[in-house]
Amino acid sequence: MLIIFLGAICFLMVFRMATAIFIVYTALALILVKRIGNRGFIIFIILGTFLIRLIYICTVNTPLDSDFELLYEAAVLFSQGDYSFGQQVYFQEWAYQTGFVIYQGLVIKIFGQAGSILALKILNCIWNTGITLLIYLIARNFFGEKPSRLASVLYSGFVFPVTFVSVLSNQHISTFFIMLALYFLLDKRVIRLRSLFRSLIAGFLLALGYIMRPDALIVMASLAVYFFVLLLRAENMRQKLEKAMQFLAVSLTFLALTRLASYAIRESGINGQGLKNNNFYWKFMVGLNYDSGGRYNEQDYQLVYGGNKSIEEKKELEKALIRERLGINPLKLANLFLQKIQNMWCENALDWSYKHLLESDRTVNLLFSHVRFSDVDAVLKDLNELFIYASMILSLLGTLAWRKARMHDGLLIPVAILAASFVLYLFIEVQPRYAYMQQPFLFILSGSGLEIIYRAFNGFSLGQVWARLRDPMKYRPGQQ
Repeated sequence: MLIIFLGAICFLMVFRMATAIFIVYTALALILVKRIGNRGFIIFIILGTFLIRLIYICTVNTPLDSDFELLYEAAVLFSQGDYSFGQQVYFQEWAYQTGFVIYQGLVIKIFGQAGSILALKILNCIWNTGITLLIYLIARNFFGEKPSRLASVLYSGFVFPVTFVSVLSNQHISTFFIMLALYFLLDKRVIRLRSLFRSLIAGFLLALGYIMRPDALIVMASLAVYFFVLLLRAENMRQKLEKAMQFLAVSLTFLALTRLASYAIRESGINGQGLKNNNFYWKFMVGLNYDSGGRYNEQDYQLVYGGNKSIEEKKELEKALIRERLGINPLKLANLFLQKIQNMWCENALDWSYKHLLESDRTVNLLFSHVRFSDVDAVLKDLNELFIYASMILSLLGTLAWRKARMHDGLLIPVAILAASFVLYLFIEVQPRYAYMQQPFLFILSGSGLEIIYRAFNGFSLGQVWARLRDPMKYRPGQQ
């Protein structure tokens, strides 16, 4: 039934090669998750996910570009003991990028500049493989074994993370630490620590994620919602105190370590700004630009950074533009929000990985025939959309079911993360790749929809399912 359900989703679109690939992949995933034992599945998901990504980075040599090139060049300087990059406008304004520069710099020191780019890409494969495994490990605390497995296998084949590992982005390592933090906080099947120790470890891991990229702030806000709900549901004062102590342990550990890291970076001379964000309004100003659809644009950059403006002059200009852009016609503002929702959550970011191949109009050898890469790109982008929309529909199906039954408390965290991100990105700059951190939580929630489908047809063979679909009256309750 799951194959039929997902196949129906696919055929709502114009039939393309991507649809056939998606159906075959899902069918194979169903067979695998049903036949492999628990230990065997963990080995399979680790090796399978890692090898898919390793083959990709060995096949597609993504050149450094944009901010990723700037960050890598700064890391090279750091590895040489040269901290002059900290004086650049980029690192003065967005000093929070320094943590990732240090990480890359340490990798360069270990492997040398010649082998560092490949080493960093292999590490990206490891981080994303860890994310895939954690989807399964977290999901099975809320859903059955098979739906949890399938959720992680679907993410394993999701085109965007497969291709994005070739890009030297801080999103890979940051998201891994965020997911690992939530696993320690939520898991009740393997982790046997007391709640206070869980919270301390979670706070530590979230701080590591934040030092790499500030996405952990969204998670901290979501945890505040989660623990507030737990406080409201607590049956006695002892439970209330326990939940309050857990939240304090996570928050204080997170704050202490991030402040300590910022202090160490500042005092060591790496960057006098530590891990600060000295241009808080920039993302909002760009995100509310109707003409650019809330994306980065050169016009806004020149407007703010052209003319040697002082820090105060830039802030005042940005605040004035934010007020002006929020004051546009409400219908126009609503249209901007709709554009941003489409750009952030539904568009693809595959070009970051292989734009150079598209621009060169390359041909590739597939199954002993030469195919234009632009045709391969079209299939990959369609396949990427199928994975996105399938995860969204499955998550929505599960959410609708929660109206009839109380949702597991732990699921408040992925729901809150997605809800907070949805609202936040209505106002700040969007790019499709910014959804990288949120997507694993969407696949975790898709386990709820997969579980409903499994329960609906539990015990039926494929032949019985087909018979049930062909003659539903015969299988009505009370007719069997």
